[in-house]
Amino acid sequence: MIAPKPDKAAFTLIELLVVIATIAILAAMLLPALSAAKDRARNATCISNLKQWGVTWRLYADDNNDTFMTGTLTDWPRGEWVLAFTNGYPQKPPLLLCPKAVDRRGPGSGEVHTTATDPNAEDYGGPTTCYDFPIPDPTAPTLPLTASYGLNCWAYNPDTNNIQGRVAELHWRKYSATPQPSQTPLFFDSMWRGAGPDESDVPPAYNGEPAFSVAGEMGFLAMFRHGKGVNMLFFDSSVSNVRAKDLWSLPWHQGWVTVTGMQFPAWMN
Repeated sequence: MIAPKPDKAAFTLIELLVVIATIAILAAMLLPALSAAKDRARNATCISNLKQWGVTWRLYADDNNDTFMTGTLTDWPRGEWVLAFTNGYPQKPPLLLCPKAVDRRGPGSGEVHTTATDPNAEDYGGPTTCYDFPIPDPTAPTLPLTASYGLNCWAYNPDTNNIQGRVAELHWRKYSATPQPSQTPLFFDSMWRGAGPDESDVPPAYNGEPAFSVAGEMGFLAMFRHGKGVNMLFFDSSVSNVRAKDLWSLPWHQGWVTVTGMQFPAWMN
């Protein structure tokens, strides 16, 4: 009796293990590159969003005698800017979310990221999470309106002192007021609705420190969201990435004097 010939197409166990090991090695090599490419794409989208915000803010100023809103809303003055783009608008305002921060932050101060439907999510955001407004999302009324950009609160045009209790004369008030439009922050990646920094604000101890636990308004945007900093729209409508430690060198208000010898935590270097 003649024995059947072995199937030439069959794989041995060793051959299968070699193929699996090869796939695993290739995946390990490719996944970081794919992740980096995805991160670059989200960064490019964020920059595009902010450039479109530059057009939006310019149109708003043109329609309002070159002047910003007052920023003196009683309950949540930092975020008064969003009402200019939601009142009378039946849909969710576009471009409110950076593509790297679209979900709400989970309970507590840890890196727990949850969906916008989680009722226990924090109001504030983080490097990769958004914050919320105390108003409903026009497209989902049972959920809060969420965003991950904020306004320089020194841009507001208040009748009295602003939300930080600082002198009204330091505000820019008008779009054309700043003598350094290419360096003056207008709109940016943020963990809260807006920020009115002071020169002496203390840098947060670590990346993503809860916004309300730091000493000063700069803590709302001093984080690593894109590279080692945030993307920022300036008064001249240009958009740049700004390192977290360089935020203190920008002219946030009319009386800004850069503090020399500022000490920054290790994570910001």
